[in-house]
Amino acid sequence: MNKVILKGRLTRDPDVRYTTSSEPVCIARFTLAVEDRGRAKGEDGSYPANFIPCICMGKLGEIAEANLCKGKEILVCGKMQSGSYENKEGKKVYTLECFVKEIEYCGRKEDSPMPYDGQGFMNIPDDLDEELPFR
Repeated sequence: MNKVILKGRLTRDPDVRYTTSSEPVCIARFTLAVEDRGRAKGEDGSYPANFIPCICMGKLGEIAEANLCKGKEILVCGKMQSGSYENKEGKKVYTLECFVKEIEYCGRKEDSPMPYDGQGFMNIPDDLDEELPFR
């Protein structure tokens, strides 16, 4: 069985790309910082972290693009997949990534790095009229 459940925070906003096929597919990549409670705490009192590369595809990739951002705490369920490739120097590089099948949001909206008002809506500055794709 290949199933993994990880809880952590995004280290950066998802990197999103679309395939060039006739029906483009969304591919969102991000890194999840997951505490390793099996190791001793550091000097600052926090546990060391493992940084797990994650990939979401299709509709889940679009959801990640729209809703995930750096610092957001999430829980993912998926499978680990290993791979390899040759780099520019001709050396073989091995990879290990989590292919995400489900995402659950953790924490409170108030803890999110995105600015929300008291009713759960995101605050958008008034001077963005020229950049919005609608009016």
